[in-house]
Amino acid sequence: MDATFILTNFKYYITITKTNSMKLLFIALLIPTCFCQAQNNTGTEVRNITKLTFLNPGISYEAKIGKMQTLYAQAFLNTTAYFSWSSTFGSNSGIYFDPAATAQYRYYYNATARQAKGKRTEMNNMNYIAGMVETIFTQATADEYNLKEVDRRPVTTIGLAWGLQRNGLKRFSLDLNLGIGYLFAKGTVYNGDYTNETHSVNVSKFTGIGQINLGFWLNNR
Repeated sequence: MDATFILTNFKYYITITKTNSMKLLFIALLIPTCFCQAQNNTGTEVRNITKLTFLNPGISYEAKIGKMQTLYAQAFLNTTAYFSWSSTFGSNSGIYFDPAATAQYRYYYNATARQAKGKRTEMNNMNYIAGMVETIFTQATADEYNLKEVDRRPVTTIGLAWGLQRNGLKRFSLDLNLGIGYLFAKGTVYNGDYTNETHSVNVSKFTGIGQINLGFWLNNR
């Protein structure tokens, strides 16, 4: 029997089955289409935004590429706390502070609904659908059956997410997203049950993805 629990500064990864993942991916791909017609009727447009974050410390830049579309990039320090238990290998736990980067394509879809309720849409204060790729350079295991790595190596996740961004008048910023993706990494395992010899394996799996960033926007008022 095996169990794994991972918490990454409110960023977490939960392995899910391929069948459910493919259903969710299909639904996520349909969502932007449902909102395109309504978005064409609003006068709101997104803008470029630079932010500093203190939860997952780093810097991000969001660049406008269309009326309601942006490209988002962030370089940050990823903090990972984890605990795993296996009937074969026992318990394993640790905390990692790892360099990381993410790039996202975002489509903001609910400007009309927010305006109808008298809510702000300036400074990209809307919800969005995003295609994203994230890479973390870490020694942490990518799978509960793997050993801790001696050296940092890239762990990359590609996926789709729903998110929201709220940038307040006093510069405070909240940005969070949740979705599903596919993880790629190198892992290390024992050659057998009764040996200390190891070898490298490729790890790939569907995973849940989520991130929350708190910080401050730096644009001129």
